[in-house]
Formats: sequence, C-alpha cells, structure tokens
Amino acid sequence: MAIMVTGIGHAGSYIVRDLLQAGEEVVLFGLFGGPGGGAGEHTPDLHVLEQVVGADYADRVSIVTGDVTDLDALMDVATSFKVTKVIHMASMLSASVEAHPPTAVAVNCTGTANVFEMAARSGFEKVVWASSITVFGPDSEGEDGVIRDDAPYDPEALYGATKVMNEHLARSYARSAGLSITGLRLTRAYGYGEHIKADRGGGSAWTSDLFYEPAVGSGKEVVVPFGDRFMDFLYLEDVSSAFLKALVQTGSGSRNYLITGDYRPVSDAYHFIKGLFPESPMRLEMEDGVLAAGSPPTWAYRFDGSGAALDLGYTPQFELERGLLRTVNANRTAAGLAPMETQSSDGAYPRPEQ
Repeated sequence: MAIMVTGIGHAGSYIVRDLLQAGEEVVLFGLFGGPGGGAGEHTPDLHVLEQVVGADYADRVSIVTGDVTDLDALMDVATSFKVTKVIHMASMLSASVEAHPPTAVAVNCTGTANVFEMAARSGFEKVVWASSITVFGPDSEGEDGVIRDDAPYDPEALYGATKVMNEHLARSYARSAGLSITGLRLTRAYGYGEHIKADRGGGSAWTSDLFYEPAVGSGKEVVVPFGDRFMDFLYLEDVSSAFLKALVQTGSGSRNYLITGDYRPVSDAYHFIKGLFPESPMRLEMEDGVLAAGSPPTWAYRFDGSGAALDLGYTPQFELERGLLRTVNANRTAAGLAPMETQSSDGAYPRPEQ
C-alpha cells in the first residue's frame, strides 16, 4: 500500500522525507523529467529531493513522470502501486498563473478535480491537498484584524481564485463520494529549495534572495522591500508536520485549515541574516514604507491557526531564527560550504538586536 505525492517542489521534498522516515511506501507523480521517467533526469525539484532525502532517493521512492491533467495516468499509478492515500501538491504558482490563465485553470483546477476523481474511483482513505491563504483578502479580516478558518473568501488574484474553486470541489467530492479531504492553507512557507520555487513563478523573490544569496556568498545585491510589514514565517519542516498529521485524520467530509508559523516583523528576518554575515561585501539592505498605503499583501495578514491545533494536533515548532539558520545551512551545505552556528549553549536562538 502506497501514498502518492503529486508534485514536490521544496515543501514536498520534506513531506517525502518524513513519510519515508515513518516507514511509508511513497510514489511521486509529476513532471519530473523526460519520457524515459523522472529519476534519470536531474530536474530542479529532484535536486532538492536529493539534498533533503539523500543521494539514494531514487532507490527509496517510486517516481512516475506524468501530468495531473491526465486522469488515466493518475488512475494507472493508483492501481499499479495500490495507492490508498494521496498528498496533492502539484500546482502552478502565482506569477505563472497570472501569465497563463487557461493553462493555470487546467493544472490547478482540472488537475485537482482529477486527483479527487481518482480518489473517489479508487476508494482512497485520505486526500490532503495544498490550498493557500490567497483564498482570503481584505474582506476576510475579522474586526480584530485576524483571519480565521471560516472567514469569507476574497481572493485578489487568479491563483487564489483557483484555490477557492478547489475548496468547492473538495466539498462536492466529500459529499458525493464520501471522501475524507483536508485542505491546508499554508502561510508564507520558506526553507531550503525556495530559490527553485521562485524560478517557477512562486513570487516573493526577495525572500528567496535573502535566505539564499548571502548564504552562498554570491555577491548578488539583495534589497528587502517590506521592512514595515509583519509576515507569518512558516518553516518547511512545520509544513511537512501539518501534512502528515492531516493524513491520519480519516473522518469523512472536507475541512480546510490555516497552517501558521511564526508571525514576526520582516525586519527580524533581515537583521538575523545580516547578523550571520557581518563581513560580507555584498549589498544587503532593507527599505521601509513601500507598502504604507493600501491593503497589505495576503502574507502580511494575521492568521488564526487554532483550528489546526484543535483538530489536527498541529502547532508550529520552528521559531523564525531556528528556521532561518537551518535554511542558510542547507543552502551552504548544498554549495559545499561550512555551516554557520549562532545557537547559544542553552539551545536558544537569540532574536536579533535592531
């Protein structure tokens, strides 16, 4: 019996790692390479998987190249590998969605409908899929300025609109087929491999640059443009924890949960990274006031993750400094550089002085 993971990106690599550590059989399905199969083609996603799982990843995971818009291909994998659960990660990301709306609707909506259809036809025990905080917007805020699981939809871009559609699809399939479906609305996930996501149109290139360029000493200029904002920093190992906790909740129905991390000033991330590399000759600066007027970007809102804590048993374990240091060190290790260390003798990660 296997667990299927569609797509991986950087978050999915940690999910695969943790599934393997839990003793699960894992089959990956996605656009990982040429027609000969994904394992032989060292695509960016598989490079991240190798760094996270190990050089023997191809011996430990079954990798099938295919497109989620192809229902027959999904069904073949489900049958051949005796799949009983699926974690659906495959999706076009925000900038790519805006640039290619017809393709985005096909991948994000039809692809997700196909995953639900596969689960219904095959009688899967569980479907967990990646929704997004971008289903929300200014009209989703409560009077206290907090967005909760049951807040009204208010997507401000097409990417969020595709996720709203998928949440409706999930409810429909749960009702008609008796499926157990959990959607996880991730806040601003970060960690090793984020530079791959940025290259695929994931947006937020400034976070990718901040966590990657100083770590590898590239010399590239990095300017953080949102020093006047807060952000919910969700480390990838917490993302993986949330998915695995949702995977074991098999009661029928569809629910969607906000998955939160460490809500902190963007300036904290900037000062921590700058403090790691005080002698770096590269230009690393932060600007304030860029977003002083108008509605904040979705990632800047405050989100309530109490629903996931109550129903899934999920609470974030990685404060910002710990997650940033692990991200920096993973980037340095992949580049053949020695890791940094700022942890004190008592195991704490002191917050940066500003």
